[in-house]
Amino acid sequence: MRTSTLESAARARASYENPQAAAAPEHLLALAEVGKELTAGGGIAHSFDRAMRVLDRRLAVRRCVLCTSDPERRVLELEAAYGLPAEHFRPRFGTGVAGRVAESGRPIIVPTLRHEPMALAELTDGSLWAEGAWSLVSVPVTMAGRHVGSLSAYFPRSSVDDFGGRVGVLEIVASLLGQALRAARLERATGADEPTTDEARQRSQRSLFEYANMIGTSSAMRQVYEQIGQVARTNATALIRGESGTGKELVAHAIHNNSMRARQPFVKVNCAALPETLFESELFGHERGAFTGAHARRKGRFELAQGGTLFLDEIGELTPTTQAKLLRVLQSREFERLGGSETLRTDVRIIAATNKDMERAVASGSFREDLYYRLNVFSIGLPPLLDRRADLPALAEYFLSKYATEHRRKIARISSGALELLSQYAWPGNVRELENVIERAVVVCDGFVIQEHHLPEPIRAQVRDQPAERMTLADAVARLERQMIEEALRQARGNCARAARALGTTERIVRYKAGKYGLDSGRYRG
Repeated sequence: MRTSTLESAARARASYENPQAAAAPEHLLALAEVGKELTAGGGIAHSFDRAMRVLDRRLAVRRCVLCTSDPERRVLELEAAYGLPAEHFRPRFGTGVAGRVAESGRPIIVPTLRHEPMALAELTDGSLWAEGAWSLVSVPVTMAGRHVGSLSAYFPRSSVDDFGGRVGVLEIVASLLGQALRAARLERATGADEPTTDEARQRSQRSLFEYANMIGTSSAMRQVYEQIGQVARTNATALIRGESGTGKELVAHAIHNNSMRARQPFVKVNCAALPETLFESELFGHERGAFTGAHARRKGRFELAQGGTLFLDEIGELTPTTQAKLLRVLQSREFERLGGSETLRTDVRIIAATNKDMERAVASGSFREDLYYRLNVFSIGLPPLLDRRADLPALAEYFLSKYATEHRRKIARISSGALELLSQYAWPGNVRELENVIERAVVVCDGFVIQEHHLPEPIRAQVRDQPAERMTLADAVARLERQMIEEALRQARGNCARAARALGTTERIVRYKAGKYGLDSGRYRG
């Protein structure tokens, strides 16, 4: 066997440490479109077909097969196929590429299809693969943390610049397919009717918080995605921890919208903005006449979130008195409205978030230890932007696209120099600060490309004031050469021949230098 399972899986894991390919603009556009298609409804077969058309157009995935498995019975079945007649694919659990991926839960890369007997054994009609050299990438499909199948994508060998990037993209697509399969099975199990217009609108709103819209392929963010998947399928209380601006509310939405409570309310409470005198009324409601100005009965947040999720943001800001009142509800799942005597039962899932060091708060006595243990059942730590610099180009491109559309500006991209400045900045405000910086740059940009002078002065000043790096003449020349080649590839949208003409050199030299400096031309396409 030319490409062993272990060798291919090792390649895939190694690619995760270099997420540049997975963060390419064309890959991000493909993932965004696939996410929309898979959440648009219409059945798994139609959704799969529409999603694969996107991958065909964006990433040259000419043929694709989705298989579902039953590990207990060791059965692998063909769920849907694109560009390939169903009778021409023969899946078997534990054998072949698709079968081994479904069994092991690890991706397999086959650079050249005709050299791999394990891959050819699944195909019944060799004439379909006679023309040209084909490659195959197969990744596991997971549902609620379990391997439930495989997604196998076939494409011309000439269209692949980096297999690691394809693995990253297809794993996210497989995750979305797992969610679609889960939703379809739940709908069949409950006998749900076609959604009404209001339900379709709610589903569209929920899709805003699917994994496809959480930007980041770094190892730190992959761990966050895995933790979201683990806790979402349960009713466990979750505590999201991280610095301000890291996206804690987005994670809370993702947990809710991928859980069994997704069709029920998601109610948010900002504990830092809630005065102690209004805490009880806001959370538990009040009866008419309970206090001056209480002219009618009012439901609290616990009642409004019944059956769904209550998100308590900035939980570390609660006073000792309010902590005691909240603890009672979490322990007994019962409460009374302010001014009332009726005991109400509550069925809500609690998700809390904080940017404080809770262990230190407990040690100092400012936060109750018993409440902390009630909240800290499942903890998710969000990394600061400084620890996930590899995600910064993708985040910047996403915000650029968002605000260029919102402000009706025709801005195509961010220059290499501006991206380098952004990558060197410390980002004390994390992703929220980056979003604000990109929006400001979109507003002040007077051309089609965001340049260094469009960035705020504090960013340019901090980078400018850093100690100068001592380098040799050769290092300085190499840095300049890398920047020029990268800028030419950006302007040529990944076309090496066009970049070579702009630089006054040959395509062969551009390709050689790009490989030398780790520049993937596929990143700049689209």
